[in-house]
Amino acid sequence: MRSLLALAFFSLGLTGVGFAQQTVIVTSSGSTGGLGLYADGTAWPVDGGFSFDVGLLPANFDPTTADPAALIPSWISARQPDGAGTVATWFRDGTSTQFSIAGTSLNVRAADLMRPQYYVWGYNSKATSAATEWVFLTNPAWRVVISEDPLLPEHFDTKDPGTVAIIGQLSNGGSDLRSARVFTSGLSIINHVATLAVAPGQPATLTVTARGTGLSYQWYAGAKGDVAQPIVGATGSSYTVGAVTATARFWVRVTGSGQTADSETITVAVNGNDSGVVVTYDSVNLGYISGHRVRVRQQVSYTGTPSRLSLSALVPAGWSYLASEGPAAQSSPAVGNTELLEWTWTTLPPSPFTLGYILVVPAGVSGDRTVTTLTAAVRDGATLQGLVLPDPLVVKAAARLHSADADRNNRIDLFELTRIIEIYNTRSGTQRTGAYRVDASTEDGFAPDRARTATDVVTLASYHSADVTPRDGRLSLVELTRVIELYNFRSGSVRTGAYYARGDTEDGFVTGVAP
Repeated sequence: MRSLLALAFFSLGLTGVGFAQQTVIVTSSGSTGGLGLYADGTAWPVDGGFSFDVGLLPANFDPTTADPAALIPSWISARQPDGAGTVATWFRDGTSTQFSIAGTSLNVRAADLMRPQYYVWGYNSKATSAATEWVFLTNPAWRVVISEDPLLPEHFDTKDPGTVAIIGQLSNGGSDLRSARVFTSGLSIINHVATLAVAPGQPATLTVTARGTGLSYQWYAGAKGDVAQPIVGATGSSYTVGAVTATARFWVRVTGSGQTADSETITVAVNGNDSGVVVTYDSVNLGYISGHRVRVRQQVSYTGTPSRLSLSALVPAGWSYLASEGPAAQSSPAVGNTELLEWTWTTLPPSPFTLGYILVVPAGVSGDRTVTTLTAAVRDGATLQGLVLPDPLVVKAAARLHSADADRNNRIDLFELTRIIEIYNTRSGTQRTGAYRVDASTEDGFAPDRARTATDVVTLASYHSADVTPRDGRLSLVELTRVIELYNFRSGSVRTGAYYARGDTEDGFVTGVAP
């Protein structure tokens, strides 16, 4: 979508008690704008294409859940109808498109029952398909000030923290805008990959994004419209082709809102060179805690200059997205998203970088769970896919009690801390190694391993809870310090050493009493 929007409002005078009238000027912020794109990725034209309006919605209207078509009769414009939304000036500088519009506000009545913030609504005036494309933005800071003389906010800027696109997309930190197709018929295919390439023998995952109600899907082999080769069981929004050895074509038919819509043909090809993207799981904590959280962290590196990079993670059913850590993506999951989570960068951070994310695990979960992650890099117009190994990543249930907690009471006492210090002080000859081994006969299931040298590498059947950075069968000073931190937890002035399990920390535990 378009550049950042700055709306400056200048008071002209009151027209009565509870009314305010202001001149509204909308420009690209600081005369520098970003890219404005239609849903298919083509740039907005220089001489028209989108109209913008500033307004409000009734108190009982929620644009995040309502049918987008319902916006039209529900919209309360804050601008005079004469020339409202007309794009007065367009600027073009390389790939940046900026715009400026002006007008006079309507009277805003304090008695109106409206939602607590203003919205910026952009809609196209140049049809690129059978349906309108929209941009719909809001920010908690764009609040309606209900007073005796209500005023519009002094400034709008889509780069303000918290700005979200209810319809459309924000990218480049809020500078770039991309519209979304809104079919008044109620059904539309918003996006799908047209060309896909994978390394020989790798699978390829095809996805389609559709808008509508009661959606169902059927994937077909062949070119668009060829219904002779329906794929049995391929009835979801994504379909994974097995090991790809030759070029093949696919398409999907989406049914919903009483209609059908067909995607364009998707070509899957074999690429002798891989995507140039390497992703490794940096850590997955020590497992998940049922009813709590788990953190997944990945190290991402790439070669060359892909124009787009995406990571798609298929997480266990019922697990929901909470937050990300790492460089901001132009598109990322919303809080509460489940099953398929996707991050997309069109402005790539320097390689390598770390992407971490936290998942909320529902109560009652047990046993091993899996995460499958797919990478997609766009180079020279072709999408190159690759799987992150291991595939799948197995996430095991984590221990709810720390290994140091020998009496299993969710507290670390002085005796238990002393035991950790003993293991930390393990020596091979005169050199401190911190090495330990599994020993079921001891109170904590471990024992100092004095036979192992500082350079010996081992794989243990189980590891001490304190052994996390890295998990190598040794306790380092940093790991010992973490146990001392648990031991030193106080309730008021009393040291209790209380802790509880939570899967989004480095060692899987948090000081204090479980909420």
